[in-house]
Amino acid sequence: MLLKHAAVLRPGIGLIAALLLVALQAAAWVQDVGPKMYVQFGEEQAQRFLGNESHKDHFKLLEKDQNSLLVGARNIVYNISLRDLSEFTEQRIEWHSSAAHRELCYLKGKSEDDCQNYIRVLAKIAENKVLICGTNAYKPFCRHYHLKDGDYIMEKEYEGRGLCPYDPDHNSTAVYSDGQLYSATVADFSGTDPLIYREPLRTERSDLKQLNAPNFVSSMAYEDYIFFFFRETAVEYINCGKTVYSRVARVCKHDKGGPHQFYDRWTSFLKSRLNCSVPGDYPFYFNEIQSTSEIIEGTYGDHVEKLIYGVFTTPVNSIGGSAVCAFSVKSILETFEGPFKEQETMNSNWLAVPGLKVPEPRPGQCVNDSRTLPDVSVNFVKSHTLMDEAVPAFFNRPILIRISLQYRFTKIAVDQQVKTPDGKAYDVLFIGTDDGKVIKALNAASFDSDKTVNSVVIEELQVLPPGVPVKNLYVVRMDHEDSKLVVVSDDEIQAMKLQRCNSDKITNCRECVALQDPYCAWDNVEARCTAVGSPDWSAGKKRFIQSISHGEHKACGRVTTEEIAPAVPSQVTTKENGAKLPSSQEKLPIYTAETLSIAVATSCLAALVVGFVSGFLFSRRCRGEDYSNMPYPDQRHQLNRLTEGGLNADAAYPPCANNKAAINLVLNVPPKNANGKNANSSAENKPIQKVKKTYI
Repeated sequence: MLLKHAAVLRPGIGLIAALLLVALQAAAWVQDVGPKMYVQFGEEQAQRFLGNESHKDHFKLLEKDQNSLLVGARNIVYNISLRDLSEFTEQRIEWHSSAAHRELCYLKGKSEDDCQNYIRVLAKIAENKVLICGTNAYKPFCRHYHLKDGDYIMEKEYEGRGLCPYDPDHNSTAVYSDGQLYSATVADFSGTDPLIYREPLRTERSDLKQLNAPNFVSSMAYEDYIFFFFRETAVEYINCGKTVYSRVARVCKHDKGGPHQFYDRWTSFLKSRLNCSVPGDYPFYFNEIQSTSEIIEGTYGDHVEKLIYGVFTTPVNSIGGSAVCAFSVKSILETFEGPFKEQETMNSNWLAVPGLKVPEPRPGQCVNDSRTLPDVSVNFVKSHTLMDEAVPAFFNRPILIRISLQYRFTKIAVDQQVKTPDGKAYDVLFIGTDDGKVIKALNAASFDSDKTVNSVVIEELQVLPPGVPVKNLYVVRMDHEDSKLVVVSDDEIQAMKLQRCNSDKITNCRECVALQDPYCAWDNVEARCTAVGSPDWSAGKKRFIQSISHGEHKACGRVTTEEIAPAVPSQVTTKENGAKLPSSQEKLPIYTAETLSIAVATSCLAALVVGFVSGFLFSRRCRGEDYSNMPYPDQRHQLNRLTEGGLNADAAYPPCANNKAAINLVLNVPPKNANGKNANSSAENKPIQKVKKTYI
């Protein structure tokens, strides 16, 4: 009986072992860093701009300075003041598609909302001149406007194919530099001809080695180069399946095209993979780039670097994961000087090109006049645009990782090198999500080391209604405490303060220091948490208490977990007297993945023990009463057969299959009974019936 229960228990032990293994793996994964402060939707006072509330505007932040924002929308370019998000209505630019273009758009099968003019590209080409491009009812056009006497007057109009997308939702980017507009978009109605374009140069048509179904994210100018960031289907992985990689591409500003038939093709277009992954024997990759910051210059460790922060995610059909990685401009440029990557035959792997096969002068370099390059160099760079080495993450790992089924990262903005009272400086990251949240975070170890990551999530703010994605972010630096963060969605623009140092959630020195917010420090004189920009901020650490790297200071006493528990969103509860307590002031327990795994394993083990005991007792109850005092009835039955009264003594027991007397199957002679007669004989001594023989 015990053996039967042991056999039942063995699968349970295996299940427990599997659950413990999963629990250990979950505990080994990088855990999400919880926010120090949570601000719910509507809790924070914010300035708002709504635009046209009757239709979807598809807001896009096009141009910005310290005083105003130029925002592209449906048939309008809004000029918005940064002070209070009010519109300068006298400087509004309206541009509607013509009736003929709209009618042609309807014939193509598009809706009325699609057949509008959504402004997607804007660049200041002179002091009082702007270049504007719009979708124009799926027939892109561009215009030059001149500002005269406070009004914008159109100077000229021309077709915008290759400069502006057809669809307002298409991922495109453009940058204006040195009198030229560089764009990355599509050049056809169906969106199947992607290109990187500067009149008259473009990438090759239908060449998957150059661009393979890309989604362009951003573009920026740096010295003699233009960088383009995008994600695309990886052509080097095509023999193993289909996946998406993140890329950074580079072209030279002074590229004039190639000789002869290459007059309208880039001679300097190269691209590399961006490596944003969790390091290990088998790295976990965040392959799909979503957004980048501008070039940030700061001190990291003991040297100055120029960094570009990027937001990366996992594919939409996998585990919901997002990460923030930083890349140095130096590392990006070094990869473009490294080996090229090629596939010799259709079934070959993609490998590095040996140095002896690379022609001279080196293909892809910036030269004074690219039209004088030899054909062999131009042909080589046409078929070898991919570099072998990937661009490594600056801190060797992601700065922030978030695993969530509720949202993914969408945008990032960086307030660079925020000074603290002790003279250090940190980059503060503002990360938008597709669920209306903005996460404020930093790497608390960045000032002391360029190899270490100490992720700190300062705040998590529900800026937009849940489910509304953040489409753009912009940090506005102003005097004193007026600096703000501009949050853009498709239909709304909001502006809010960069910090909440004066919040009623922060009541003492330890809570202020535990925020690890570079904007906030505890003022010993006024006994309150004050913000950067205070007139006496220059007093430094003699007056202000702050600790970004550790989150606690000996002048405040040691911080306890109960006092500095993250303020997480929760339902409104009531005090004993019936008054409602704000959810931000509630302190609910926060369970880690390790705690949850141990609880699950313990529950499973307890359930198996209870099941074992219940099964054993149930089986005992279902057996006959005669077995209650006989733990080994089979053995006793065999022993009783050897006694004289064994047969009568065992009459109460039913015959057992294993205790039947043996039958001689060869002779077909049954054994005798206790009275000496054959088992098959009757009182009348009838003849023995024929028995079918069985051979073993």
